[in-house]
Amino acid sequence: MNSAPEVPADAIRQASDLAAPRDPILVRLHDYWQGKRGDRLMPSRADIDPAELRTLVHYVSLYDVGGPGEPFRVRLVGRAIEEFVGKNYTGLSVTAGMPPEAAKRMVEILGSVVAARTPRFRTGYAYWHKDRSYRHFEACFLPLSPDGRTVNMIFAGITFATEEN
Repeated sequence: MNSAPEVPADAIRQASDLAAPRDPILVRLHDYWQGKRGDRLMPSRADIDPAELRTLVHYVSLYDVGGPGEPFRVRLVGRAIEEFVGKNYTGLSVTAGMPPEAAKRMVEILGSVVAARTPRFRTGYAYWHKDRSYRHFEACFLPLSPDGRTVNMIFAGITFATEEN
């Protein structure tokens, strides 16, 4: 059978916001986003060049922002994220496969990035399918806009610790 493992109801625990990224990979991703936005509120998707992200691409996701009442959709998932969750969710709703409480939090996080038009940084513990344990994660959610005002995509990065430091 090829189904994903069952995910516990508390798939994300002890999560909280950060003022800025701490993980070196996410610091680099945020610096890249800052450089691309220049003096604008946020860069556009056209500003993001995958060739410039070769060393970071495994930790990157890209989410499409739907219209009112429409779900956020996964446009791209990096390999490290796919390995962590046990499936590639490209093309699906960001809440696909998530327990209701985790799905609600994810929609709230992405919605807040759209509303505020500013980055959001998170840390906590997420359930890891492979060994059925929790691993520390850090994530950043960076808005993209074609016109400098309306967020149409969220450029995200996430890292997972393989052991507690």
